[in-house]
Amino acid sequence: MYVYDRAKLPEPVLKGREEYIELYYTAWETAFRNVEYVDKEGWKPQLTCMPGAGIIWQWDSCFMTFITNYSNGTLDAFNNLDNLYRLRRESDGFMAMAYEMETENQAYPPDRINPPLMAWAEWTHYCITGDKSRFEKVLPALEGCYRFIENNRRRVCGLYWFEDSGSSGMDNSPRGGYDSTHNDGCDICHIDLACQQALSARCLAEICGTLGDTDKQKFYESEHKRICDLINERHWSERTGWYFDFFAREQAHKKVKFINSKTAAAFWAIISGCAAGERKQRMISHMFNEEEFYTLIPFATLSRDDPNYDAEGGYWLGGIWPPTNYAAIRGLRETGTPELAREAAMKYLDGMCKVANNPIYGSIWEAYAPEAFRPASAEAGEIVRANFVGWGGLAPITMLIENIIGLNFDAPANTVHFRLFPETIGGLKNMQFCGGKVSVVCTEYYPAMGRSIVEVEAEKPFTLIVKANYAWDPVVIEVTPGKHTYNI
Repeated sequence: MYVYDRAKLPEPVLKGREEYIELYYTAWETAFRNVEYVDKEGWKPQLTCMPGAGIIWQWDSCFMTFITNYSNGTLDAFNNLDNLYRLRRESDGFMAMAYEMETENQAYPPDRINPPLMAWAEWTHYCITGDKSRFEKVLPALEGCYRFIENNRRRVCGLYWFEDSGSSGMDNSPRGGYDSTHNDGCDICHIDLACQQALSARCLAEICGTLGDTDKQKFYESEHKRICDLINERHWSERTGWYFDFFAREQAHKKVKFINSKTAAAFWAIISGCAAGERKQRMISHMFNEEEFYTLIPFATLSRDDPNYDAEGGYWLGGIWPPTNYAAIRGLRETGTPELAREAAMKYLDGMCKVANNPIYGSIWEAYAPEAFRPASAEAGEIVRANFVGWGGLAPITMLIENIIGLNFDAPANTVHFRLFPETIGGLKNMQFCGGKVSVVCTEYYPAMGRSIVEVEAEKPFTLIVKANYAWDPVVIEVTPGKHTYNI
């Protein structure tokens, strides 16, 4: 049984942002309460956003791993993925978007997939913790899911389709509706699935390279390029500067007919590596436009200039959701714009803290309203679900560490990256990394004087790379075991 013990978790430090620290521990407490212990042979205890629902969801489970990577092993969302790997169809690799725990049958109408994020989750776990022991065991499942989509969810033009908006995870987003003739996605090619498949290919290349299989590594690298090229050829609107879903019909050569709704589905173009250079910059101009996606709490999942937009959220008609926010913000950080990633993460977390500290609401919610400090409305106008951790912990835990404090872990290189932002006095203590514990804290930061002090404690040697806003070049430090103070 998992037991919440605050002392065993990494300890964030951030001067002047005590509300962030409070919500960090609230998120962990909620996560431990939301573990389900299933009295059924073959099932591992699993983390869930909705205890008692009797269902395991695929993309929710993948996002939960980005939280428990920072649990120091005290909570493990990879139990969820192991449960899903066991239930997948080995004959063709199919994995359903959700399963009923009691019957182990698909929880929704049959043969619906979900965003294929397992390879991304497995690779990220290794990068943060240094544990690559899962790779050899799970690679057949990861490759099977990849092949299923290649063999069963591509149209003549070579791009990809979900069965409906619900299958994409963005339930009522205006992307073709819930139902489709013959369960075929209404002739739509979905931008997020294409980007997620590209992201999977890139992560599979990394995993295969780590396992020493250079042939497979090269194959998946070429797959990543192939998919990105197709995305940029067909999903991109040069006139608008955005990636859209489009109608494909039967012929590959027909002129693209875009579905004219700017949605958060396009955020995946950045993290997947498909949007780069000028195209990424044009996307950013939309994402940080207050009349489009950069709402009071960012990022809206449907642009404000869309006639379907709902200022109260309306579930995916503008509601602020953890998975799309994490994809957007992590993408911004990993592709060279950490300042923007931090700005958006702080604005998002500020909104969550205001709602949590409001006695009317409290809690961590499934989604948030874009234009008020309150939970989002759901489809029928009712309020969304409270205590939603699971993936509701992405901002209070993962984004706090990665984007706001500015610590990023690269276990393959045995390196910790520390980005010092203005007014950042803080860091992380007691973090399990590459078989030992590390603490990295900036105790003094004087950008006007061009200096800062970073205190480090390590059980094992590692490389620390510190990048301060006042310095052009990063500082590289070879840390040895023990306690150290560095003038940067």
